[in-house]
Amino acid sequence: MSTFKKIRATQVLAWIVAALFGVAAAHAGLVTADFNDLSVGPLKGQAGGAGFTGTWYGSSDPDVENGDLAYAGYYITQTGTPQRVDGASNDADRQDARDLATAQSGEIWFSVLVNVRTGGKFAGLTFNTYGNSYDPITTGLRVLITTNELQVGFNGGAADTGSGSYAADTTHLILGQLNVGAGSDAVSIWIDPALPAVGSPSALPAAAYANSSVDFAGSITNVGVAATGSGSNRVDSVRVSDTPSAFYDVTGVAAPPSGTIIMIR
Repeated sequence: MSTFKKIRATQVLAWIVAALFGVAAAHAGLVTADFNDLSVGPLKGQAGGAGFTGTWYGSSDPDVENGDLAYAGYYITQTGTPQRVDGASNDADRQDARDLATAQSGEIWFSVLVNVRTGGKFAGLTFNTYGNSYDPITTGLRVLITTNELQVGFNGGAADTGSGSYAADTTHLILGQLNVGAGSDAVSIWIDPALPAVGSPSALPAAAYANSSVDFAGSITNVGVAATGSGSNRVDSVRVSDTPSAFYDVTGVAAPPSGTIIMIR
């Protein structure tokens, strides 16, 4: 069985202890940003969302613009005034980042909607990267879609290319799993998984990208949105969670009923 389909023994033990003794494991919780509670204009300096502290910082690009991104296989409902993040007119590699109110570690799931327009360069998320430009960055993780491919990069190094080809001018769902802590970290990325037919992490197909031998963070303390201005590339509905129900938090797929027995092979 591949590593991204395994449930770690330590996580299972934590669930068993919690079920038997009513002890809840400590988790930072769900972090969200759908940008529908912000003012239209530069993202930098704005707050909103949940699970963050302070405001977005970094570049004056990208901007908050009218209209949500929509993806048929995504079961998170956005509320409020429909808005998203667009790369503005600046063609440079730009990002805005924001610190988490509580650092996340262990098993973390995240999702984001992106749309890279024809003539654009990239759109996606960064983790633990600080500064205006997503590259070069000497720390952290970046997960980006270009006009035709998935790119994943660590600690300012050259990006790895994931499998598959992803059409421009199309909204894509990026779903990711991180295992972060002391020593080597693990990253698995899926693009456009068939939710809700994929009703659990174990039902996911082969990842478009997987790496279990990279060390980029002891914990996740910062999340950024990256969208180059050329082509007005778009990002929407950012969700990051390290709770026991993290996969369900970031996909909108219904979690198994409470008390469900998990079989380990």
